[in-house]
Parts: sequence; C-alpha cells; structure tokens
Amino acid sequence: MSDLIVRTFPIKLAAAGAGRIVEGVCVPYGVVCRVADPPDFEPYDELFRAPAFARSCRAPDRVPFKFRHGEELSDWIGRGVELEETDAGLRGAFRVVDGTLGDHTLSLVDEGIITGLSVGAEPIGRVKIENGVVIRDRCRLAEVSLVPIPAYDDARVTARRAQHPAELELTHRRDAELDARLRAVGIRLNV
Repeated sequence: MSDLIVRTFPIKLAAAGAGRIVEGVCVPYGVVCRVADPPDFEPYDELFRAPAFARSCRAPDRVPFKFRHGEELSDWIGRGVELEETDAGLRGAFRVVDGTLGDHTLSLVDEGIITGLSVGAEPIGRVKIENGVVIRDRCRLAEVSLVPIPAYDDARVTARRAQHPAELELTHRRDAELDARLRAVGIRLNV
C-alpha cells in the first residue's frame, strides 16, 4: 500500500487559446482543510507549509500532469516545467501536450467543466500534529492532476502562457542561428 495522499484545488484559466502552459498555486500554505485518505477514509484536519516540496522544486519536469490521478496513457496530459515555493504556497507551471488530447483538456478547462487542481504527494519523515492538525512540511510531489471537484478553495490557476521562458530563449537562439545561416547563403530577412 502506497503512502500517496491526494489533495484537490480549484482552478480558473485565462482566455481560451492563451497557450499550453497552465500555471497557478498547486498547494496553498497555511490553510487548514478537512481531508480523508484511503483505506479507512477517517476525516482529519491538515495543513501544508513551506518548504514542503523543496526537493520537487529542483526537478519539475519529473512531475506528471494527469487527469483525475489516472494511470492510463490517456490520463497523462502533460508535465511540470516550473515549481516554486512562495508564501502563498507551491506554485507550478505545467505544459499540456500537443494534439487532440491536450486540445480537448484545455477546452474543458476553458469552458469551466474541469475547475480543480489536485496533487498527489508522498509525506516524508514523521507525522507532525499541532493542535489536532496534521502538518505537512516535507513531501515528494508525485503528480498534479486536473479534477472536477476541489478540496482547497484558495488555489487557482493564475495564467496560461504560450511557452515556458526557457523555451522562449531557445526559440530565439534557434531563430538567430537560422538567420545567420540564411544570410550566409544570400537570403536576407526583414524582421
């Protein structure tokens, strides 16, 4: 039996067609929420606080972006491109895959049909309890998923962008290289 815990958060996207990068607060910090985990589903209060996901922030591309925590190939809708811990919580940016599946996913989000973000996390170390609240201050982020029903009201997608900043830099570098090669063979571009 895995120690994977699942938490769900609402999202709201920018205008349709804004891009394939979905970003926002994945896990709010300092917010107490009533939750229940398998196998017994006994309710309890929990709170996440920084630096709960410090290790995961160093390798965002290892964090899958899924649909409803599914394990089928069609449930994998993207991957992380950026994770950062802030005072508000864990912020993440996820690139949604190209093609029919990704386009459909973004359409469902744009239409407000899927309005939640949910995290799958594995607690690391001993459980801390303060005033009857389970404190999550060290976890491995196993995945982030789009889901229809959120657990925390404070987490929302704040933007949708066309590309990740590192991809923009790489695209610019590739264009400069292409321009130089074209000039070398006598082709001039007016840009």
